[in-house]
Amino acid sequence: MSETKTNLTLLIAGLLALIIGLGVFNYNSHRKNMPVEEQLQQATYLYDQQVAIPKFNFIDQHGQAFTHAHIQDQWTLWFFGFTHCPDICPMTLATLTHSLNLIEEQQSIDDIKIVFISVDPGRDNPEQINRYVTGFHNNIIGASGYDEQLALFLKNMGIIATINKDEKNLDDYQVDHSSALYLIAPNTAISAVFNTPHDAKKISQDIITIREHFK
Repeated sequence: MSETKTNLTLLIAGLLALIIGLGVFNYNSHRKNMPVEEQLQQATYLYDQQVAIPKFNFIDQHGQAFTHAHIQDQWTLWFFGFTHCPDICPMTLATLTHSLNLIEEQQSIDDIKIVFISVDPGRDNPEQINRYVTGFHNNIIGASGYDEQLALFLKNMGIIATINKDEKNLDDYQVDHSSALYLIAPNTAISAVFNTPHDAKKISQDIITIREHFK
């Protein structure tokens, strides 16, 4: 290939790279000017409704009180399940762990916590919850509450949890429960809901987008 053709090829390649780069820049600039709900890939944006998470008084995995005060001034992503869950719960916590790792590649996660609430307080005491959540990410808080208090909180959150006990084996049972994730803002308002199927990349990007909207 002659020097002229080589230079022409390099020039064309450079122009194409410039055009692509400008296109990406314009798309990102346009995207940032879009309403936040239109930027989200999976979440349903709810912050503008200013609905606060119901008051609660739970016990965390260390046997300490876990209340409204413990989620203020930070972001929390809530998931409801139980430690004896054979598939959905561990898969979801693994997905959320991946999401946290993806967010951490772009920004600090010091003010982001995953809150795992057990809907099976009969079997899930603090020690059991602690053993369970420590297998995932350090930023996961595990907690539960007493039956009546927990039931009222779940009702107010719109969470369905049905314990299916077999009279022949009262200790070995499954729990049907909602799988949605709830993102709570630092002022304790419900910011967004993530319905299934949960995608780690989409969840992480939506959380970043919502957090950027608050700056």
